[in-house]
Amino acid sequence: MFVENYRRENVELMIAGGDATLIPYPRLSAEDWRVWQILLPVRSQNIDKRAAGNLSPRSLYFYEGIPYEVTTEIRRASQHFDAVEVWRKREIDKDPIAVGVIGEQRYLVARWGMEKLIPFATIKKSAPLILAWKYATHPVALFSGLAGLGYLAWSMLM
Repeated sequence: MFVENYRRENVELMIAGGDATLIPYPRLSAEDWRVWQILLPVRSQNIDKRAAGNLSPRSLYFYEGIPYEVTTEIRRASQHFDAVEVWRKREIDKDPIAVGVIGEQRYLVARWGMEKLIPFATIKKSAPLILAWKYATHPVALFSGLAGLGYLAWSMLM
C-alpha cells in the first residue's frame, strides 16, 4: 500500500473571522480541484470534527478500506477543517484522496493506493482525455453515435 501524506512543516496562515489558524496542508486551486473531481467523482465519506474524534483506526479500514495511517492523518486533519472528505472512483477503489474542507476552500490531506501513485502533473495532463472518454462512453453519446450511423446507412440505401 502506498500512502502520500501532504502534511508539511512550513504552514500558511489563514485568517478567518479574526482568528489566525495555521493549516499544514497544501491548498487546492480551483483548477486542481476540477481535475481531481474529473478523476475521482464520488465522495464516499464526509467526516466532520465530532465524527473524526470518535474514529478508531480500524473503523474506516473495515468499512471503506482506508489504511490505518490515513485514518490517523484524517483525525489529525480534522482539527484544522470543518470536515474531511474522501473522494474515489465509482466502482474501482483506485488511488482515493482525503481532502480537508473549510467553507469553499479545499486542502489535500492524503492520497493512497495499492500500486505506485501516478504523479499529479501526469494526471493533470491527461484530464482532457479522461473527460472526453467519459462523454464518449456516456449512454446518450453512444445512442447519438448509433443513431448517426443508422441515419448515414439509411441515406446510403436511399
